[in-house]
Amino acid sequence: MKLALLVTAVAASLQPPAASAPAAAPTATETQSQTQNRTATPSTATSPSPSTSTNTSTSTSTQTQTQTQTSTTTGLPEAAPIAIDVQVAPEEVSLGEHVVVRIAVDHDTRDVYALPGFDPAPLAVPQGEPPPRVHREELSGHARTTFELTLADYGTLTPRLPDLTLHVTGPGGERSLTVRGRPLKFRSLVKEEGAPAADKGHHGPKPPVPVLVRSLLWLWLLLGLLGAVAAAVGIRRYRKRLQQPEETLVPVVESDDLALQQLAALKEDSPWKRGEGRPAIFKLSEIVRGYLGARLQFNALDLTSEEFLSELHRRRLMGLDLREIEDEVRWEDLVKFAKLEPSPEECLRGISRAESMVHHTRPLREREQGIASPRAA
Repeated sequence: MKLALLVTAVAASLQPPAASAPAAAPTATETQSQTQNRTATPSTATSPSPSTSTNTSTSTSTQTQTQTQTSTTTGLPEAAPIAIDVQVAPEEVSLGEHVVVRIAVDHDTRDVYALPGFDPAPLAVPQGEPPPRVHREELSGHARTTFELTLADYGTLTPRLPDLTLHVTGPGGERSLTVRGRPLKFRSLVKEEGAPAADKGHHGPKPPVPVLVRSLLWLWLLLGLLGAVAAAVGIRRYRKRLQQPEETLVPVVESDDLALQQLAALKEDSPWKRGEGRPAIFKLSEIVRGYLGARLQFNALDLTSEEFLSELHRRRLMGLDLREIEDEVRWEDLVKFAKLEPSPEECLRGISRAESMVHHTRPLREREQGIASPRAA
């Protein structure tokens, strides 16, 4: 008991003069709180347990003295909390393992403790880890602020808990509290290879295991062969097409347009002016028969006049004047077989009657286009 009081007095003498009086009371409170599951109450602070060991009091006072040294990085006066408890789980870490750090500070209820940004080196903050969690609870006569953060060892074989500086505000102004870090024990998985127990040993990488993979080489070879054959056939057809002469597309001329063109050409040629009236009538009869045969879909050029007229009566073409076409056919027979020489006026009259007959018997497409074009205009 005397040794505990002596250590308390030494710790109080090391504090600044302004904080020397209250420093003795927090040391005794922290000693009592550690012996009774870290619960600090006014009754335990005034009546310490006689069974408290001398070694516990000595180590607790030394830890408090170490953690409350004057801050040299912030330039603010060092705060004097009632008690500080730092817990690390696990104490023995390996590469990549997460470390949970829990800092509990017992302090005056009027003070507010916060953890600003810090450098976790040589440890690191795991990716995606939320910011440190802070919890404050009011106890009997004082308050307790708990900080919980997660770190990890990714690249050092000598892990160490970093120094953490807490920012304190309250009636005493702005202050800081430096929580000194400490080394952590490193667990090497490689060194455990020769461990006595099989569950604790590191056995290294396993030997390669044969894996059967279904090969599709034959399918790719078949597809490649088919592709080569298709390419060869395509090249052959392309070369054959290049060797063939280009086919000129002949525009399709309808029978009515062809008949009108032939009649216009016959009128422009005017063979009767050269004394060739009968050949002109032969040509006129051929044009009319060719048009009517194509229009009604029968071979009119190889029929006699009677057969030709009979087909016209049987097929009935709308717009065709049968009486007028009969008169025209009989007059043309006189020119053909009776060697009647037509006059130029008769030749022109025959061409005009043929043009009128074509215009009256043309397909409806011409009439539909003629009706649609004014509407579009």
